[in-house]
Amino acid sequence: MRNILVLLLSCFLFSQCKTEGSPPTLIIHNAKIWTGESENSFVEAIAIKESLIVAIGDSESILALAGPETQVLDLAGKLATAGFNDAHIHFLGGSMGLTQVELSGAETFDAAITSTLKFIDDNPDKEWITGRGWQYTFFESGLPDHETMKALDIDRPVFIRAYDGHSAYANPKAMELAGLNGTSVFTGFGELVKDENGKPTGALKENAMGLVGNLVPEDTFEDELNGLRKGLEYAASLGITSVQNASGSEKDLRLFQTLYDNGELTLRYAAAFSVSEETSPSQLERFAFLKDSVGVTNPWIRADAIKFMIDGVIEGHTGAMLAPYSDLPSSDPLAFGLLNFSIKNYQNLVKTLDAKGFRLYTHAIGDRGVREVLNAYEKAMLGNDSMERRHRVEHIETINPDDIPRFSKLGVLPSMEPIHAEPGTTTVWSKAVGEERLPFSFAWRSLLDSDAKLVFSSDWPACISLNPIRGIHDAVNRRNPSGYPAEGWIPQERISIFEAMKAYTSMGAYSSFEEGSKGLLKEGYLADLVVFSKDLFTIDPMEIHQVVVQKTVVDGKIVYSKD
Repeated sequence: MRNILVLLLSCFLFSQCKTEGSPPTLIIHNAKIWTGESENSFVEAIAIKESLIVAIGDSESILALAGPETQVLDLAGKLATAGFNDAHIHFLGGSMGLTQVELSGAETFDAAITSTLKFIDDNPDKEWITGRGWQYTFFESGLPDHETMKALDIDRPVFIRAYDGHSAYANPKAMELAGLNGTSVFTGFGELVKDENGKPTGALKENAMGLVGNLVPEDTFEDELNGLRKGLEYAASLGITSVQNASGSEKDLRLFQTLYDNGELTLRYAAAFSVSEETSPSQLERFAFLKDSVGVTNPWIRADAIKFMIDGVIEGHTGAMLAPYSDLPSSDPLAFGLLNFSIKNYQNLVKTLDAKGFRLYTHAIGDRGVREVLNAYEKAMLGNDSMERRHRVEHIETINPDDIPRFSKLGVLPSMEPIHAEPGTTTVWSKAVGEERLPFSFAWRSLLDSDAKLVFSSDWPACISLNPIRGIHDAVNRRNPSGYPAEGWIPQERISIFEAMKAYTSMGAYSSFEEGSKGLLKEGYLADLVVFSKDLFTIDPMEIHQVVVQKTVVDGKIVYSKD
């Protein structure tokens, strides 16, 4: 028996040594590879075996490791970095949007209407016309109405959300089906917008969108799987190798688990469960069960986060503010915005879920919203003695300067979307915030200078572009691709290309406690990387938006190639 055990042990050790000594499966060389460890950490080549990076260095030494079956890629001096980690995304919604009216690329009202009418003509059998992407700047009042949208007064219901998902337009047919008229009343977080005569305009804010949206037929599980497949292809073409969902349910998790089981995932997925004041204790226990069941050992799927939404958005005057909006009288019901939670209930939920070991995300756009989240996190962490949870505040579009140093002090991460600050899309936003608060808008530089750990994302589909490169362009330049404004919008909040790339790669990994396995290109890390058409670090910063992804590698396999 002992001889058999010795023999088995010898065989095991031999097989291990044989595996460890086998050549790489992929070598990338003659490249400029940024490892992400510092501004100057560049190497020429990288060797990958199956899913892991096994060596980095100069081209000659790495090529010497190649075997007869090793795939060898000569990048001809092109830049490669760790893959993008979109740390705040609504991936299912964005993916399904690829099968609906998609207006994020429309830069004018006329372009949006033309695109919508074409979709209607191309889809004569669709019962409902749904979609997303119109911008508040398309409309003089900041919101659509039946008069401006009269081209959509057709005999089919139309329901199209704003680019940020916090407002929507419903055409007369959709309003009729919902039974909405001058006598209709909505109470709660949001608004059924009416004109001066008391008639609904077709515009709906926040939870009032459900008055019409709840009538839209639900997609099947298979429909959503097919939508996700489209989304995965799109994300791969943009160099996105990891995403962290910023909302969701158990069904979302099951969809991604199905794709993982089928071997179809081409990015790493972190789930977050949406929690509101209506969430029951049994649902919270279910989320905790799912968190513990999924665990943190599978590099493809995790489910250890909770998403709250404490306020709304600036454009709809639903972001919670410390002082009144600049474009509303102080007597207006929305003068200070809205809170989506009673503070006591929010603080209790934060403390409960912090104690259960969840990472917490809270949407907070107004300066009061941000402060309330920081207060709740601080109270929970002190009460639970849990100072290393890496909780996050999402968006932080405006902030009181007194709250900027609190992020570093508390170990709370600012999670932000530079694409939301693209100049040309912020006119309505700026008018509402006002001149006095404008210097503290999308304060990336100030947060970094206070030693906060900045995390970047897109918020797709609540954005004008999923493309991380477009967001990085905005972060570095504070100017849109057309160069507007010439001096930059609040230029003191610009950050460097290295800081922006770090926020979109390694800091996303840090935020989910995965900094030891991804987000950098070094030995022992997951082989997730992206190859670019131009060198982001040396080109004119105003050319950043022109850079495209040429290859995306996930788990050591090429999942996208432009060639």
